Amino acid sequence: MNYRHHYHAGNFADVVKHVLLLGLLEALGRKDTPFCYVDTHAGCGLYDLGASEAQRTLEFKTGLSRVKAAPAAGTPAWVTDYQKAVAALQAERGGFWYPGSPWLALHGMRAQDRALLMELHPEDAGTLKQHFTRLPQVAVHQRDAYEGLTALIPPKEKRGLVLIDPPYEEERDDYAPVVELLQKAHAKWPTGMYALWFPIKDYHAITRFYRRLRNTGIPRILATELNVLPPDNSLGLNGTGMVIVNPPWQFDARALTTLQWLLGVLSEHPQSSCRVQWLNGETVVVDTPPRKAR
Repeated sequence: MNYRHHYHAGNFADVVKHVLLLGLLEALGRKDTPFCYVDTHAGCGLYDLGASEAQRTLEFKTGLSRVKAAPAAGTPAWVTDYQKAVAALQAERGGFWYPGSPWLALHGMRAQDRALLMELHPEDAGTLKQHFTRLPQVAVHQRDAYEGLTALIPPKEKRGLVLIDPPYEEERDDYAPVVELLQKAHAKWPTGMYALWFPIKDYHAITRFYRRLRNTGIPRILATELNVLPPDNSLGLNGTGMVIVNPPWQFDARALTTLQWLLGVLSEHPQSSCRVQWLNGETVVVDTPPRKAR
């Protein structure tokens, strides 16, 4: 278990993941009825970017720093919400802090909503509990998401979002375990919304991953991608993606507009790209254009 998010907090992949997460949560918050947010790999919940781990890699300069420096004109609403959330955390705690997905979710939740947070790593689970267990609407579970998720759903609220964000060195090159987890969870709670984050390193692996997802028979699977480098580059992390099951109405079009703006901020590579596509035959909302924002 050698993956620790402290080294990667605030990088370009985090920014994209968290902006899309806020878009999903904003849609859930439009109805008065309560919802449940489930985070399968919650980590510590928030991260000190002034600490040695983040300072050693400086990955936040590829993401958070660029978004902070971007011109305000034309900024999409979800990005504005993200910027406000980061500023709120830094004002609350002082210093150079970055919100993980649990903090972002809780920041936008109402009194009637609830959060279930899972983290297996004992040290991170302990920190997560220190940050959040005093909040009455939060339950923290130190457990393996691959068995814990199906035990915790469906929630009593009936509505909600599951964020699945595993450490992918535990996965294989076609992400079979996480697809199996998604399939089992969907079978137990087919009306739930699911957001599955994944890295883009080898695009052949992503093609196999999409094939596996199609073969599950799950309807309404939307795939979003942003590549700061060509997706078939062999040097490392080329891009970031999120698969959403049961996305909100018009989420596909808003996601594409938002990713196009982020592309102009997060990458200067001429072969960088973004894409939003349905994996099950619905209308494809495609690629790249707008590319300014810097």
